[in-house]
This record gives sequence, structure tokens and C-alpha cells, in this order.
Amino acid sequence: MGRHWTDQDIEKLKHMAQLYPAYRIAEMTNRTLGGIVFKAHELNIVLRHREISDQMSGADPGVAGFDWP
Repeated sequence: MGRHWTDQDIEKLKHMAQLYPAYRIAEMTNRTLGGIVFKAHELNIVLRHREISDQMSGADPGVAGFDWP
């Protein structure tokens, strides 16, 4: 069984979930990815798939394999 989640841990998870993907939160909090995902699910916290900086790079990858005229 993992570490107990304190109120402070939960508030930190809520804040970090807005900025980082689950794997990064796990690294930064020294918890398992499964523990992060389970607790987020339990609290109905939406987790990101990528970091904000990745999403806001401004580069439009376009449609793969399609050449516009």
C-alpha cells in the first residue's frame, strides 16, 4: 500500500493536473503513475496528456500525409 494522501497532497495534485501530464506529476511527487491516475480518477480530476508548453508551441503539424495544393 502506498503513502497516505494528505489534504495538502490533494491540493498539489489538483494544481499540478492543470499544468503537467500524469507521468510528470508522478516524477515530481515521488509517487507511482498508477497512484496518481487512481487518485485523480477517485477525485474526478482531469489529467493532461501533454505538458502545456508542448501544446502551446505554436507549430501546426498539419494533417499527416496530406499535401495541400
